Amino acid sequence: MKTQPHSPSLAATLCGSFVVLLLAAIPLLAADHRDAPAIDEDPRADINDIYAFVNPNNGNIVLGMTVNPFQFGGAPAVDFSPDVLYQFKIDNDGDYKEDLVIQASFSTTQVAAQSVTIFGPAAPVQNADTIASGGAISLRLPAGTKLISGPADGSVTSTNGVKVFAGPRDDPFFFDLTYIFRALGFTPGGPLTSRPPGIDFFAGVNVSIWGIEVPASMLTKTPGKPIHIWSTTSRQKITVRAVSPGSFDRNTDEFVQLDAMALPVVNTVLISRSKKDEFNRATPLQQSPLYRQHAITNLSNINGDVDYSAIIVDKNMPDVLTLDVTSTSGYPNGRRPQDDVIDIVLSAATNGFVTGDGVSANDVPFLKDFPFFAPPHTNAEAVPPHN
Repeated sequence: MKTQPHSPSLAATLCGSFVVLLLAAIPLLAADHRDAPAIDEDPRADINDIYAFVNPNNGNIVLGMTVNPFQFGGAPAVDFSPDVLYQFKIDNDGDYKEDLVIQASFSTTQVAAQSVTIFGPAAPVQNADTIASGGAISLRLPAGTKLISGPADGSVTSTNGVKVFAGPRDDPFFFDLTYIFRALGFTPGGPLTSRPPGIDFFAGVNVSIWGIEVPASMLTKTPGKPIHIWSTTSRQKITVRAVSPGSFDRNTDEFVQLDAMALPVVNTVLISRSKKDEFNRATPLQQSPLYRQHAITNLSNINGDVDYSAIIVDKNMPDVLTLDVTSTSGYPNGRRPQDDVIDIVLSAATNGFVTGDGVSANDVPFLKDFPFFAPPHTNAEAVPPHN
């Protein structure tokens, strides 16, 4: 773990501008957990992380999305919202517009009895980038595109080579947040006077995950050509609340994007708090024109190098995962649950000032096959240390 600066000026940058940027921007440096003010009020629509990788057992593509952050083992699980449209968007021709979408829709019953229905992959009813106002608006895919349905209790449903699961799971994100905050000097208890690195802040924490496995041919246009993947959550544009007993809310057909996520910590690190909600509502084609210079400025405040920061921003914007469907390697080729993305992100953001957090694996082992994500923590487990 490298914790000493290369130069006094870089140390000053990291202990000054870095601190102000991160603490003003987010409650926690935690991928996209609670990454923006508006989405912080809507945890069922808060995308924490997404995963896209090739199943090494059969060559299929696995996609996973986590929401509902910071659920603790033994506490009641949190359901998915029946009013949220959960989507994976796939660009398979390289223009950063979604050519295919996969939508998850959840029933209105709670947790144990909740079910999930998957639609697609199909061409979107309305492509977000064609909206004149610049807003990301979409519609539900028609009933004829229904792919698979099953219980949202963490079990696996499969048919015709497609598998789906949804429910509570261990949070696959692993990171010693406390140590890094202390090492950078903006929380009390410096690393040399407190403890060594290596305690996973997310140990013992659950999230809600839905995932799907499909043959690669369902998502690709040209065999072997890489695809771009990102995720969004949306709520309907207008909801009219019922005011009398026995009546129900009425919603419009159009869904407005609330959150978007692909690469870990792009919004968290590169975008200031005042712009985080609008960034979450932007499409990939809008991101560079609207936010590139803003992101370069913020990143150069961290590492002190504008030219270097421009290179890093251009590599990570637009915010999409790129997946070589012929390779089982991990991040930055898509993202697997076991990929230690924080070490890569910290080293890149700080230009080598911080190269790791001492946490190189999840607190519990991942599964060897679909759904890959570890089962949820229970109240029978000991509470792990977090400080």
